[in-house]
Amino acid sequence: MRRLLLSVLIVYLSGTAGAENQVPAPVFDPNQGHPACAGVTREIPSTPECEAFMAARPAPGFERVPLDYGLAAGVRLIRYQKNQVTVYDAPNGNRLETMTTGYQYAAPLSIIEGWAQIGEGRWVSMEDAQIANPSTFSGVILPGLDMPFAWVLWGHDAVKSPNGLSERENGRYERYQLVWIFATVSVGGLNWHLVGPGHWINQKNLSIVYPNAPAFFEGNWVGVDLYEQNLVAYHGGAPVMATLVSSGVKNGLWNTKAGTFHVGVRLEVSQMSGSEGKPDEYSLDYVPYAQYFDGLRSLHGTYWHDSFGFPHSHGCVNLSIADSKWLYSFLAEGSVVHVYDRREE
Repeated sequence: MRRLLLSVLIVYLSGTAGAENQVPAPVFDPNQGHPACAGVTREIPSTPECEAFMAARPAPGFERVPLDYGLAAGVRLIRYQKNQVTVYDAPNGNRLETMTTGYQYAAPLSIIEGWAQIGEGRWVSMEDAQIANPSTFSGVILPGLDMPFAWVLWGHDAVKSPNGLSERENGRYERYQLVWIFATVSVGGLNWHLVGPGHWINQKNLSIVYPNAPAFFEGNWVGVDLYEQNLVAYHGGAPVMATLVSSGVKNGLWNTKAGTFHVGVRLEVSQMSGSEGKPDEYSLDYVPYAQYFDGLRSLHGTYWHDSFGFPHSHGCVNLSIADSKWLYSFLAEGSVVHVYDRREE
C-alpha cells in the first residue's frame, strides 16, 4: 500500500511540475483579425491557413442601410457661393438689400427659372447659389461580427508587405469600399492590416469597426469612436449597425467631447446656427433627424458634405441622412451615446 501511495504521489508531482513548465497558448485577440490568420507576422506575411480563409471570405457582404432620406426627401436646399448676395423683390426685380451669408444653406420656398424665393417678396439669383446634393453613402446592417472590417477612406493602392515599401501598385482600393481585417502587424508604431491576399493597408487609410464593444449598456445604444470616425449601434453587447461619421474638428473649440451621455431632445427637423459675426459663422436650415446628447451637440443628418470618416463639424456627430433616419428609429430619449477614443480605452 505504501508503494502504491508513493507511486501515485510521484506521478501527481511529476504532472504538476510539467504543468508549471508548460507555456500557455496565446489568447487570440479578435480585434487583430481572424484566428485563421493568427500565424501571420511581419516576417511571415502569409500562411496557407490564412490564404485559404481569405479565398473563402473575400469581402464583407453586409446589407446596406436603405438609402431613404425620409422627411428630407424632395427638400431642395441651396448654398450661397458668395459672402455678399443681392436680394431682390422678384425675379429680375428691384434690389432690396445685400445679404451677408457666411456658411449658409437655406431651404427656398421655390426655385423658378434660375431664381430662388427665400422669403415673402425676397428672391436671389441662382448664379449666387447652388443646390445641395446629399451624400449617397450609408452604413451597413450587422448580422454579427467575428472579425474586424473597415471602410477605405480614400482611393489608393495596397502594398505587398506590411512595411509599405514594396510593390505599391498591388491592388486598387476605392473610397467607401468595405474590406475585412484578416491580420494586423505593427511596424515602427504603425499598424498594417492584411485586407486581401498580399494586400496590406496601413491604419491611416482605414476606418475600422472592431467586434469587441468598447463598453456594455442595456438596450439600444451607440458607440462613437473619435479615432476611427465611425459609429456602431448596439443592442446590449451585440453590434447591429455601423457607419462612418464626422465628429468635431480637433482645434480646441469644436471638439466632440468623450464621455457617456444620454439622448435628450429629439427633433425630426432642426435649424442650426452659430459663430455669429465670426469668420466661421454658419446657418443651416432643415437639419434632419437631430438627437441631442451633450448640450447643443447632437447626432444628425448632413446634406452639406460627403467627408464621412474625417472630423468636419463644430462638435456634432454628422451622419448621412439615411443613417440619421435609421438611428432616429433605433434610439429613443434616454438612450446611451458613448463617445470615446479607442486609443485611450
